[in-house]
Amino acid sequence: MEVSAVTAPGRELLASVRGLLDSSDDSLLCVAFAQARGVHLIARELESSARRGRARVLVTTTLGATSDAALTALRDGGASIRVLNPGGSTYHPKVYLGRRGRLTTAIVGSANLTSGLVANVEAATVLRGRDDEQPIADLWSWAEQLWADPRSSDFTGPAVERDEEIEPELLAMLHAASRQTPVVYTLGPSAQPNRLAEVTPSGLWVETKRTAERRSGAQVVSPRMLNLAWDVLRARGRLTNREMLDELRIHRSSFVCAVLAKLPGVRVTSTRPIELSYSRS
Repeated sequence: MEVSAVTAPGRELLASVRGLLDSSDDSLLCVAFAQARGVHLIARELESSARRGRARVLVTTTLGATSDAALTALRDGGASIRVLNPGGSTYHPKVYLGRRGRLTTAIVGSANLTSGLVANVEAATVLRGRDDEQPIADLWSWAEQLWADPRSSDFTGPAVERDEEIEPELLAMLHAASRQTPVVYTLGPSAQPNRLAEVTPSGLWVETKRTAERRSGAQVVSPRMLNLAWDVLRARGRLTNREMLDELRIHRSSFVCAVLAKLPGVRVTSTRPIELSYSRS
């Protein structure tokens, strides 16, 4: 059996979870909390696991940190979801399991299915081996018992928008930036103007030069992408446009960089490539 350690806020932990799902046709995630921005980080891989076989996610809703938007996004991605609220105790694990044939991977650590996978100080142990090797077999048996626990139930909530709201602190800063100057220029030698048409909890509405010419109306930048970029920038102290696009899968990354550059504590350290730094004053 192979044993290794991975950590966040670097790339290792997220890459390991993605790799686990990408190589599995049977996955079972036992995590206390799920947020839309966390589901966004692994959505492609989770959908692939579900298409190849099955994907299951067991969460709790008692502490209010799991959102209906996250559960809807998981269900829309093909995962089966159950909710375990034990009552007299707290369901609080962070265990990611996946297998194909007899090869099984287990990631056991401190990160929930949230932006903590890339933005918190987290650590996890990765186990890779056969499904009959004792630690792996014990973990899988434990997870199956939780999945079948009579106190758990299938998630049958109504479909909601597959997103979340902009975090209140970030929303207030975006409002302030919009009031100061509603036009935001993308960073770099070919800067393009973008007008902040509206800032709401459900998204940042932006009108570009192209949409203005076509009169197609403002387009929304989703809250989960804004929240995720802000979480990671604060955690790491720096963030590049390429990391935002490739690692965090944030579309309109150049615009998001330009908006974040207007916030307190953020500085543009490079425009080729685009890089932001953050320092709390």
